[in-house]
Amino acid sequence: MSGRDDLVMAPASPGAWQPPPEREWLAGHVIRPPVLAWQTGTLLSARLIGCDETAARALPGVATVLRRGDFLGIAADTAPQALQAAHALRARWQAPPKAAASGLPLARRIVAEHGDAAQAMADAAGRSAQDYPWPLAGLQAAGCSAMAEWRDGALRVWLPSRRPGALRAELAALLGIGEDRITLICWQAPGHDEDPLYAHHAAADAALLAHSAGRVVRVRVEAHELGATQAVVNTHIESAWTRDGEIAAYAVNTAVDARGSAAVMHAPPLALWLTRTTAPVTEIEPQASAGGDTRDDAILPPYRFDSLSVTQADLPGQPRVESTPAQAARAHVFAHESHLDEVAAASAQDPVALRLRHLDDTRGAGLVRRVAAQANWQPRGERPQAQQNVRRGRGFAYASTIEAGLADGGQPVHSWSAWVAEVEVDATTGEVSVTGVTLGHDSDAGEQGGVDAVALQQEAARAAQQLTVDGSRSDSWPAANLPAVHDASLPALATAQLPEVRVGGALRPASATLGTSAAVTLPAAPAVANAIFDATGVRLREPPFSGERIRLALAAQANPESTPKRGAARKRNWLLAGATAAAGLFVTAMPWRAPIAPVAPPGAGFYSAATIERGRLVAAAGDCAVCHTAPNGARNAGGLALDTPFGTIYSTNITPDVETGIGNWSYAAFERAMRQGIHRDGRHLYPAFPYTAFAKTSDGDLQALYAYLMAAEPVRAKAPETALAFPYNLRPLMAGWNLLFHSPKPFEADPARSAQWNRGAYLAEGLGHCSACHSPRNALGAEQGGRRYLGGGEAEGWEAPALGKLSHAPVPWTEQALFSYLRTGYAPHHGAAAGPMAPVIEELALLPEEDVRAIAHYVASFGDAQPDAALASAQARQLEQRSADAARTLGGPAARLYQNACAVCHQSDQGIRQFGIKPSLALNTNLHGDKPDNLIRVLLDGIPTPGTSDLGYMPAFGESLDDRQLTQLVHYLRKRFAPDKPAWDNVDDTLARLRAAPAHRPNHQPNH
Repeated sequence: MSGRDDLVMAPASPGAWQPPPEREWLAGHVIRPPVLAWQTGTLLSARLIGCDETAARALPGVATVLRRGDFLGIAADTAPQALQAAHALRARWQAPPKAAASGLPLARRIVAEHGDAAQAMADAAGRSAQDYPWPLAGLQAAGCSAMAEWRDGALRVWLPSRRPGALRAELAALLGIGEDRITLICWQAPGHDEDPLYAHHAAADAALLAHSAGRVVRVRVEAHELGATQAVVNTHIESAWTRDGEIAAYAVNTAVDARGSAAVMHAPPLALWLTRTTAPVTEIEPQASAGGDTRDDAILPPYRFDSLSVTQADLPGQPRVESTPAQAARAHVFAHESHLDEVAAASAQDPVALRLRHLDDTRGAGLVRRVAAQANWQPRGERPQAQQNVRRGRGFAYASTIEAGLADGGQPVHSWSAWVAEVEVDATTGEVSVTGVTLGHDSDAGEQGGVDAVALQQEAARAAQQLTVDGSRSDSWPAANLPAVHDASLPALATAQLPEVRVGGALRPASATLGTSAAVTLPAAPAVANAIFDATGVRLREPPFSGERIRLALAAQANPESTPKRGAARKRNWLLAGATAAAGLFVTAMPWRAPIAPVAPPGAGFYSAATIERGRLVAAAGDCAVCHTAPNGARNAGGLALDTPFGTIYSTNITPDVETGIGNWSYAAFERAMRQGIHRDGRHLYPAFPYTAFAKTSDGDLQALYAYLMAAEPVRAKAPETALAFPYNLRPLMAGWNLLFHSPKPFEADPARSAQWNRGAYLAEGLGHCSACHSPRNALGAEQGGRRYLGGGEAEGWEAPALGKLSHAPVPWTEQALFSYLRTGYAPHHGAAAGPMAPVIEELALLPEEDVRAIAHYVASFGDAQPDAALASAQARQLEQRSADAARTLGGPAARLYQNACAVCHQSDQGIRQFGIKPSLALNTNLHGDKPDNLIRVLLDGIPTPGTSDLGYMPAFGESLDDRQLTQLVHYLRKRFAPDKPAWDNVDDTLARLRAAPAHRPNHQPNH
């Protein structure tokens, strides 16, 4: 414990400071504004204009309903009761102004200041000013819980955070009480689902509701509720040096900037904004030397400068980065060490000598000398030069940090680290390989235990790989972002060799505050960046250090005199482009293609686990099993009948069985099929196999998919032969079709769009082949693009509705609704997934959440301006009221059929919820469509396996209702739930046709 009455630093098991037992808690629920975003440090949100507090208070279990400004919350005996009351509130919101207005301005605090930096800058012989952005991790999936108790005029708050910063002052301002009446009980987060970054938001919500209810209230917040996406620590450094190379002035300003929306981890509690409470600003005294605020000590350079200025731009209250000290430390160390290397290059000094010139820390200087000696450090002019196209370089970096501590007595721990990184750069591709690392680490934590050299080697390799892998690439998979190991068959995924790790100087254990070996690897990023500069002259000031960035920079460095004249180059480029296009057209139009010889299947264990895992995700995104699994058949063994306007096409066996599957296909044959639609034996494939979309897939993803399929269990299953009628059975005609309608070009990212949009486009246009079903086709079966892209199509006898501006959904789709539908198979304002879409939802469930969000983001971009949640809810209520009015004019046998078969599951006023969520038919897209096909399909076949457990299964009525009853019911549902739409024609004929067609029920389970 801290020894203070107002702040208790509790252990993981708080003991006497445990909150009351769970039976005494109230469940808190806060209704967030439908529009919530952060712009340049201010909140932009919808305004609360009304709600039905009376209806919510009347519900059982509700202890309090609190409305204050734009804050709206409920506390009830149970979480379901709180959620039910939240729905009863029917909150109404007003769209925010386009320009954000806030009474909570950015503040700049002085962290350290001495000397006259301005005068030193003016007198300098040389100056440098640079920005060093450091991206923080994505924040969508995080969340946190907190509890608060109001009793006897005092507030007690339990939260999983060791450094609450300005929270006490903020809670005091929020409740209008003195800080002496607030006790914070803090402990380290016990579970992986508790992210202390958001503890202050949950604590403020819980405090407000506890103060209102006079009880203990528990609240959980999720990052996506707070408008959180990604933040960037941006460090701006200006320096000046004298004629002899002495750094005379060093000025640092750091801030957390937003990319997309600001990081709420640095903002005051959201409740302060919503209640329009002025946030208290905690002033921080200037510090004259390194040390000071141990929570963020790495912001201070570890060197002596005659003039120093370090400032930090904060939102009101102290910035909350305490749960990620390694992230903050890496950002600051990267900036300082990169800038020192830039100064050394600009002033023609050796980087190590420059650091020692300004390093007064005896222990740190000793570590720097030992590591440099162990690495045989030499000035640049004395090192071997590059050979041929491989450029080699070495980079140095140093870190001195204070780790808030787990040393004896809980005191802060001083830690020193130094690295020399060695790299090789391919000047043609820009690819970087870290070939060696010499490092040393010293710490006040003591010498017992040591550091596992093997683990440290792996940590160094991982750090280097993370720096040199471009996570913004469209084909980057979170679960498989490391190169494959020992996978000789896949050159594009071949492993970079683990760097040789040499230890120079002391090597002692790092504090657990920064994580295993985290303090040791703090210099990794600048050391690698400095080595790349040493090798190539390319200065990378932001990770990741992608080969493409280096390649482009090297091209820009090329000697202008060695390049062809502009006119000649342009003429040559046109000739090359024309020749390439002609060759491509010739190959595409060839009616016969040579077979590719069969190969022996690879043995067990040939592919790495990382490659197979990446391939599993690629297969899930491509819905391979959806089409290649027959009803009651083995996964991917083929045989599913695909109805097309040209006849029935049967999917093939894609398991690695040699005789009936693809076990004897080489990767070259597999890639040709995926990109060009050519079978291994040279036959043209029909575009029911969407190679027109799969061609956009990256090489790495195709190679991983091949490995995944080849590593699966082979299944001997002969699929039925596809035998279309003349002339569609003439496969060579597909060569002309390809010439007209197919481009084998891979996906190209749009530089004007965000990384999320491009990731969504890559998945939706390529692997996910959304347009294969959701775009109309011309008379020759080719997808129509342009304005008709995603304008609606057909799939296996089902209507695939339009997804963009042509959508006939009664309530416009929003990005959040699309995400909910794709992730769970249900969107409240639209309905549940059925037919061929249901197994697609099962496959999407295997993907990381951020991938599904990216697809939703991309698809939403094709719609009109999206309504906010309040407007969408108002539209939904209007539609439901209209259907209720129509019901009073309808009756007869069809109405009785509806009451007996449908009402209990689809009407909120009919009995209790027995079978899960009650989807509103007034909002169902199918009932508002131009054709009754999907409605009839659902009535005939039901929904036996809903996408989420919250949805009850829908029984099939094909056997229990005859054609006359089903026709009556279809007409009744149309009249009642879409009264503004005309009656459907030819319902009888459609019903007869669909009864005769096979149902889509692939029997496969996701491969979790």
